[in-house]
Amino acid sequence: MKKSFLIILFMFLSLSFVIFTSCKDPEPPHEHTYSDSWTKDATYHWHASTCGHEVTEGKAAHTFGEWEITKEPTEEAEGSKGRTCTVCGYKVTEAIAKNAKGFVFIKGDTIIGAENANNYEGVFIECRTVTLSDFYMGKYEVTQEEYASVMAGQKVSVNGTEILLNSNPSRCKADSTNYVLFKDEIQERRPVEAVTWYDALLYCNFLSERENFERCYDITVKSVNKYNNVTSATVKFNKTANGYRLPTEAEWEFAARGGNQNSYEWNYLFSGAPGDTSKDFDIPNNEGLDVVGWYLYNNIEGKTGTTEEGYLSEGTGTHQVGLKKPNSLMLYDMSGNVWEWCWDIYGEINSVSEENPLGAESGNYRMYRGGSWYDDASYASVCDRSSYYKPSFTADNLGFRVVRSAK
Repeated sequence: MKKSFLIILFMFLSLSFVIFTSCKDPEPPHEHTYSDSWTKDATYHWHASTCGHEVTEGKAAHTFGEWEITKEPTEEAEGSKGRTCTVCGYKVTEAIAKNAKGFVFIKGDTIIGAENANNYEGVFIECRTVTLSDFYMGKYEVTQEEYASVMAGQKVSVNGTEILLNSNPSRCKADSTNYVLFKDEIQERRPVEAVTWYDALLYCNFLSERENFERCYDITVKSVNKYNNVTSATVKFNKTANGYRLPTEAEWEFAARGGNQNSYEWNYLFSGAPGDTSKDFDIPNNEGLDVVGWYLYNNIEGKTGTTEEGYLSEGTGTHQVGLKKPNSLMLYDMSGNVWEWCWDIYGEINSVSEENPLGAESGNYRMYRGGSWYDDASYASVCDRSSYYKPSFTADNLGFRVVRSAK
């Protein structure tokens, strides 16, 4: 009897509690309050709760803008770069490795093609937008001394036969009857020439190996000529590798123009010099080139008019690198001395947006830029696009310089 009473009483009290509580007005939902300023760490940003509750749902990953160079590297010291979250302002910084000896750091940019042809557009044509990443470029064209130091003893396999490569195929040598060593110049510091495009790629690979960088090219050699130049090979470009390589045509022209689309130098006719502005772009002789480059009409004494077209019977050729004035990036001989192989297959330039363009996907001819001691002034302009040579071609006025991605 007592037990039944207690059960009934418990049920009554429970029901009363339910009825009572259901009749009360519900409490309004709590709205968290947050600080106005950002709280941030290396990964996220958020507004911290100020109401005493732990609320983490608002955390979001940083959204970073472009890298900005805060200190440019030199051969003596590292540089630095930083970027900022576009939402909360959180900043990160990274070191930039100091320049290898003989190299300069070139900050990439987005280049918007010219609206007119007053600067003789080159690869940066109207309505084309090109974005280039940071890279290092050699101050000088690769010299005979540098080429020999890397290529000495290097061999390639052709159909199972090992062949020793030519460590200095240059024709402009002191003991040649056709090419003189100019007064007070150093033979070993003349640019290497008479190299095929394939030879230049192999040099890049061997130099990368020597300095413990990744090879940029996978190369299978198919043929070698009687001078032991590589004349045929299959090549695959590893775009993520950090080793040495040939510049792309866009990188070459960007550097030749001084690396700043907003500077006066961008529209100079020659790399580092405006040229003689009283003369047309395609005039064969131009005194304005004298200050920065060696070419057909100044090659003996360095002044236009002191060399005539029939001078080859007198003996002449390349000059020691770095004797003329550099451009603002401290790059020498970008106009004149020897042509410089680029990576790209020749192709027409299209008005599109591209990031680190690599040229046409197929074709027979490779790009080379900059003019030479054997050619007239128009070829030494920063905008001239030359592409008459196949990758197996060699000439006494055709060499190269190397670059390396800044990663």
